[in-house]
Amino acid sequence: MKDIYEEMIAASRDIAASFPQPRFYVFCREPLNLSHSLFDEDAQVMKCRTLVLSELKDDLGHGIDHSERVALEAGALAYIEGERLSQEESFRREACLLAQIAGLLHDLRRNEKGHAKASAFAAARMLQEFSISPEKGEYIVQAIANHEAFVEPKRIDSPVGQIISDALYDADKFRWGPENFTHTLWQMLRFSRARIVPLIRRFPKGMEGISQIKETFRTETGKIYGPEFIELGLKIGEKIYQLLQERFSEELQGKKIE
Repeated sequence: MKDIYEEMIAASRDIAASFPQPRFYVFCREPLNLSHSLFDEDAQVMKCRTLVLSELKDDLGHGIDHSERVALEAGALAYIEGERLSQEESFRREACLLAQIAGLLHDLRRNEKGHAKASAFAAARMLQEFSISPEKGEYIVQAIANHEAFVEPKRIDSPVGQIISDALYDADKFRWGPENFTHTLWQMLRFSRARIVPLIRRFPKGMEGISQIKETFRTETGKIYGPEFIELGLKIGEKIYQLLQERFSEELQGKKIE
């Protein structure tokens, strides 16, 4: 029997493919490419990735793939924000690399209650193995503690620290757009072996919650491009919702048990 989650992932990705990609990937291509280059070349980042591979699980759709995407885009956002503030190239590159490390570490304890603070605590211990100054390590730890949605973040008394914190948050919340409906949702359901029909009934309320993310982006760049991620995700979600209602119409009417 075909895995129902695989069927839904494939259908969701077909729906998403009919929409344009977020403009962030078009207009911010150069800093994204730079972030990719630094990510592949920096020894500290490579070490961090190796260490987190044994820690992260994909049971909630927040494994290494998620953390790498957050890291790469947080790095690009940090670089852009440094440029916007007329900071020197060395500052921008350092902010990019520190944001990447924060991105790799930000979900170390994703399955725990208060996961942002728990992940920050775990990251603080792991960072002791790096040649990063305690001050910069604290920027990473505080950024991770600050990345939870709908929780007032702690301000950081440092330009680079604040950039890292805001960039991490925004890159993580970009994932609430199309990616949420083509990957994360289904991975979470697959792990829990959840039934589809209860999901369909909760779908509209879930969409309302995601919509609220639009107003929470923190970097100036995130405020420009973040809402579009969410809008695209919601449009894709509406199409998926229609598909689910049609695909599971009999179950929804109680005509047979799924």
